[in-house]
Amino acid sequence: NTASLRSSNAVNGVKFIYRGKTAHAAGNPEMGRSSLDAIELMNIGVNYLREHIIEDARIHYTIEEGGGQPNVVPDYARSWYYIRAPERTQLDPIYERIKKIAQGAALMTETELEIQFIDALYNIVPNKTIAELVVKNMREIGGPEWSEEELEFAEEIGSNFDKEYKMDTLRKLKIPNPEKYRDVDLMTDIIDPIGEGETSAGSSDVGDISWITPTVEFGTACNVLGAPGHSWAFVACAGSSIGHKSLVFAAKTMAGAAVELFTDEALREKAKEEHGERLKDRTYETPLPEGVDVPLEMAEENWEKVPKQ
Repeated sequence: NTASLRSSNAVNGVKFIYRGKTAHAAGNPEMGRSSLDAIELMNIGVNYLREHIIEDARIHYTIEEGGGQPNVVPDYARSWYYIRAPERTQLDPIYERIKKIAQGAALMTETELEIQFIDALYNIVPNKTIAELVVKNMREIGGPEWSEEELEFAEEIGSNFDKEYKMDTLRKLKIPNPEKYRDVDLMTDIIDPIGEGETSAGSSDVGDISWITPTVEFGTACNVLGAPGHSWAFVACAGSSIGHKSLVFAAKTMAGAAVELFTDEALREKAKEEHGERLKDRTYETPLPEGVDVPLEMAEENWEKVPKQ
């Protein structure tokens, strides 16, 4: 239960598609041009690149398609990359080098390369004025009260995670007096805004908005302390009454903060002034390449994967 003063990583989401030639992998391998070879060679090149980029950058990828049967040289393969760095000015040159590696893999395998640019996000510009306003409203409203059933459920979930990992996570987040929460599963405290001058590892489209207007990112307790994001434990808690109470608390906090911003001109001006100071002379320019298409096919594919009731 707090508001964040952290920035975030800028990110590019890009798919690299290779097209080659099929052939019998045992009978006529010399006739084939493997798209999977190209994907693997590109990945190797990128992994060597890691030594020569800034320490705070992150590169992750998956191979979405890599062929069918092992005895057929695959003529189509596709990888999906996320490339991150604290500032877009740091990210862009890394992306340019990755594109060269991708082109080199195509040359080595005599395959054709298509680069499909999916999305790109800026880093978050935090705002202490609004962060303090949010925490003030949290305290006026009061955090959720957990039932015995919810506390027991959280304890059961929390028992699956090592306490030292939990403590390391709390220290990394700079939670004040982390030892206080060693045996706590659900947060009830409301903490002053944290993270000034730091950069979180993740990325968000909130970042782009924050370059245009004063913005805040805050969180309410909907997960067991120490459980990792994007995990089954997070889903289990967020989908329970714990998550519902957290959501209502967040909605009330947003409403209260919004009312104050609407009715207090001096507060709005203070937030705008801080926003300008944090941006300095930097301006927002779209990170999307000219002429990039909206990835509707990808959206349709994802929709087909959603269970229908």
